[in-house]
Amino acid sequence: MSKEEQEVIKNWNPRYKRNVYIYLAIYAILGAVTGITNDAALSYYRIVAPQLVSSLNIFNAATAILMSLVITTVHKFGYRKILLVLPPLTAIFMALTCITHNQAVIMIAYTISWTAIGIYDLMYPLMWTSYVPSKIRTKMFSVVMIVNLVFQTICTFLGGEAIVYFFSLLQKVPYSKASALSAKPELMSSSVLNNYTNAYRILLLITAAVTMFAFILALFIRDLPQDYRSESNEKNKSRADKAKMYKKLLNEKTIMWIIYIAGVQLGARLIAVYVPIYLNNYLHIPRDVTSIINTFVQAAMFIGYFFAPFLEKKLGAIVSVAAGTLTCVPVMLLLANGRHLGSGMFLFVLVGILLFLRTLLANATMPIQQEVQMVIVEKDLRPAFTAVVQIAYAVVGVIDGLFTGLYLFNTTDGYANAYYIAAVIYVIASILLLVNFAKKYNRILENSHEAEKD
Repeated sequence: MSKEEQEVIKNWNPRYKRNVYIYLAIYAILGAVTGITNDAALSYYRIVAPQLVSSLNIFNAATAILMSLVITTVHKFGYRKILLVLPPLTAIFMALTCITHNQAVIMIAYTISWTAIGIYDLMYPLMWTSYVPSKIRTKMFSVVMIVNLVFQTICTFLGGEAIVYFFSLLQKVPYSKASALSAKPELMSSSVLNNYTNAYRILLLITAAVTMFAFILALFIRDLPQDYRSESNEKNKSRADKAKMYKKLLNEKTIMWIIYIAGVQLGARLIAVYVPIYLNNYLHIPRDVTSIINTFVQAAMFIGYFFAPFLEKKLGAIVSVAAGTLTCVPVMLLLANGRHLGSGMFLFVLVGILLFLRTLLANATMPIQQEVQMVIVEKDLRPAFTAVVQIAYAVVGVIDGLFTGLYLFNTTDGYANAYYIAAVIYVIASILLLVNFAKKYNRILENSHEAEKD
């Protein structure tokens, strides 16, 4: 850390610093929760609500719409009140997916609980642009994502191990036999499958309880109206004033950014959320080995975030983001041919390395991407712009969900073909970003830091 950065931290507003550190702790807890929901929970829902998983992106689109509605209320209610509501919602509805056997109720409960979890990912960019000094902001974007990923990685690993452990207890067999059985859940008898499913339920109920620690921490956040809007008295604004303000969202920068983000999400959602199923059901890798691979994948995100400040300084924001996306393409083409890469331990290791590389490359510029999304609009528009991006995600989710549910995932080969499709989309989106955005906005973060200093 440079002397200049040390001086910035020394003079950091104490209230701002405290809020940032509290949220880092909250986001660590949510990292632990996400380590379970992004891995073990998907396999559980594939058993108890197969329609949910086959059309997962449609349900994720619904969560994106709900998230966009919630995040716009930051401008009115602030950070603390929203952060106090999210943990109970997560805990109650996640637990409900374990208690009920009704698929419709599970789908509704999934949508609500995953909405609450997703809000945390939208909250820290808003808080960081309010509370973190510009000189250390890019690094702090990396730090918050690293903290989240550390706990996510640990719990992804422990989650798979815990499921096999609980399964072995319920089935009354050694751990090694439970692990072997978990490799092919479709071949289990009804009684064995019931024990396997209950092992997931135990883990998810524990996860639901853990989310309430985030509620306790949120009690200590102290925010003021000027933290999340430029005018303390929002009531003085007429509808015409608000409409004029929101019209500013429609400009070259924001439209191009949304097109790029939507394109990348279109490809990423075909593969990222289905990695556990690709490994377990398509490649028939045992469940605990799948979790080990996913742990290394999470570690790749952790490592990638460290490169963000360096890449932004050397290449600029836009070139860095596009390069991170383009370099994923060769790796995804290899993953599309996973069944031809060998078998046994050789396959486990090779596929693990490829997934590690794809995740590393895709996430090395994620802190830059999050910061760019905040600085291309003014303070009052940041929640609304975040909501617009979430709506774009929702549209993409519907498209992905219809495509996967009605066509792509009708056979297990679709989990491999998704990598081909995503590779093509990545190339197109990256080229569009470079052609339309790089020349004018590549140094947008540096310019915003200088403007803030003035």
